[in-house]
This record gives sequence, structure tokens and C-alpha cells, in this order.
Amino acid sequence: MATMDDLDKLPPDLAWQHDGHVTDIVLSSVADGEAGIVPADALSHLDGCDHCAQRLGAEALLSAHASELLAELAEPSFAPVKAPVKADAAAIAKAPASVRGLATLPKRAVLGALLLATLGALPGILDRIAGVPSLLGTIWRASLMLTRSAALVSKSEWFPTLAFAASAVLLISGLVVSRMSRPGSSNDLAQEGGV
Repeated sequence: MATMDDLDKLPPDLAWQHDGHVTDIVLSSVADGEAGIVPADALSHLDGCDHCAQRLGAEALLSAHASELLAELAEPSFAPVKAPVKADAAAIAKAPASVRGLATLPKRAVLGALLLATLGALPGILDRIAGVPSLLGTIWRASLMLTRSAALVSKSEWFPTLAFAASAVLLISGLVVSRMSRPGSSNDLAQEGGV
């Protein structure tokens, strides 16, 4: 029967490879200082196996390098970084990672890709521009129809009733919106609705 400590450990299928050596997950865990999740038999294998010890050393170097890179990214940079105007290979190699990335950026390729993307989007843009007069005509016809409808309704005997009904709908909508915008309103509405 598994104890509580066994449940906190890696299962055997994640700890062991088919060749009898420990997996990269075990090596990463130990290299990252998380040996507590590695089963005891896997740790003892690491102590006695030269092959796995070499793999662990490589994994520890990789983990240390990743930690350094993350620390570089986490450091705040308040001063703007200026790239050299004409940088040679030695100057680029000495520069911080952010400057090296900009200096080695294939500017012509990026510019060419942006140009191709613009050319590819051009037919769609022209299509939209060509549809503007049709859209303006539709808006004009809709506004004429609404104006005529409003004129007819205002002259009818039902106008006071319709005005009262519209006011009531607006009032109820305003109450619902104000009720929902209050903090904690979702709990209040759920309790009132019996949900």
C-alpha cells in the first residue's frame, strides 16, 4: 500500500526508461533542486551509475544556463540600450542579448515579408473601399425609412401609448443594468432567482 510520501514522488513510468536508466524528468528534477519528488531507488541509481551521472551533469549545466538567462531577463533596464552603428562580430558577441538580437535581425527579410503581406492584403482593402458607396446608400435608405416611420407614429392616435411603453422599457432596462453593475450583484440575482 502506498504511503502519503509515495504519492508525492514521481511514478515509475516517469522515473525509469526502458533501458534501466532514469528519465530526463528525474535528471531535470534533481538538477533544479527538486530531488524530493524523485523516488529513493532512482536517487540511489544516480549515485552508482556513471552514465546517468554524466547526463545529470549536462542537465545541471543546462539548468544553470537557463537560470542565468532568466535572471538577465528579469533585471530591469532603465537606460536605453543603443546598438553600435557599424558593429563587427566581436562587438556583437560582447553586447547584451537584447542588442545581439536586434543586430542580427534580418532586416531586409522582415521588410520584404511586410511588403508581401501588404500586397496580399491590398485586394481585400480595395474590395472594402469599393463597398463604401453601397454601405452609405444602405444607411441613407434606413435613415429615411426610420424618419418616415417616426413621422407616421407621431401623427397616430397611439403615440401617447407608444411613448409611455417606450419610457417604461427604458426605465426597466436602466434598473436592470444598474442592478447588474453593482459589486456582488451576481450573488444577489442568483439568490433572488432561487438558483
